[in-house]
Amino acid sequence: MASPLAFLTDFDGVWTNPWRELQAVHTTVRDELARLAGMSPDELQGAYDSFRAAVLASPDQHGWKIEGRLSSYVDEDYFAVPTSIGQYIDQAPCKTTGSLKEAVLRDFGSVLEFLDYCYHDTCARFRAEVDHDLTEGAERVLQWLCSNDVHVVFATNAPAEKIVGWFAHHGFGVADAATTEPGEVPLRVYGRAGKQWLGDSHQVMDFAGREVHVDRPQYRAIIERENPDLLVGDVLSLDLAMPLAMRAAGEAVAPRGIGIMHLPHTPDWVLESVGPRPQDIDFIVPHVTALPRLVNRLRESAP
Repeated sequence: MASPLAFLTDFDGVWTNPWRELQAVHTTVRDELARLAGMSPDELQGAYDSFRAAVLASPDQHGWKIEGRLSSYVDEDYFAVPTSIGQYIDQAPCKTTGSLKEAVLRDFGSVLEFLDYCYHDTCARFRAEVDHDLTEGAERVLQWLCSNDVHVVFATNAPAEKIVGWFAHHGFGVADAATTEPGEVPLRVYGRAGKQWLGDSHQVMDFAGREVHVDRPQYRAIIERENPDLLVGDVLSLDLAMPLAMRAAGEAVAPRGIGIMHLPHTPDWVLESVGPRPQDIDFIVPHVTALPRLVNRLRESAP
């Protein structure tokens, strides 16, 4: 009997429509900036919109920055937009951003500390207020995967309880991947997976003109342990770059099939990175409901 197909997947952006949660983060950042500056949210809105336009106008310079290096870019990772706005304020390129930075530093040790507070507070409140924010059809797809001998492992930077709780709403039990063995149960999750953390090598790969860091030790450890057949994510830098580099290097644990979710904001340089070479993305995934077709294609092409 054939072994179950091992599927490693991101969560937010693949199984969810993250727009509501993202907008909640934007609202918190704007409202807290306004409060610290002694302004109303409406008074700050115009400036906040201009900051957003500025960072999106130079996406190769903004994103999720880890110790001075961009771990993901703002145009591929829209949850990095509020962070990038914070970076823009921290750089204080104009009188308004300078005043806001001064206001933030009166209450916080750094602008980054302020952003961490906004993210964690908003996301915790969001999880408390909603039963789930799964995209339409997600539960049917997960049931199909379970019924067709696919073991699903979520590797997400969100806390594990988010995935556990939202799927429990539909009757699924998702186990902690850190305390269970690969293949032990069909649904497992690595929460706070650390896909953003970069190694010391500064190794990069070029994706349609964009350089992406591919040395991500915490994420590598997950892939080496799980040895997935299929991997899908929505952010090339965080989810796909390192496994693509592993496959290009001929590593046996690298996935055979690697797919990118095609979301409304997915940039051209990501879509142009689809191709036939080992370092190229294999599939563009239009929606989570396309996953059964990918599984069947991968099984049909198995050596």
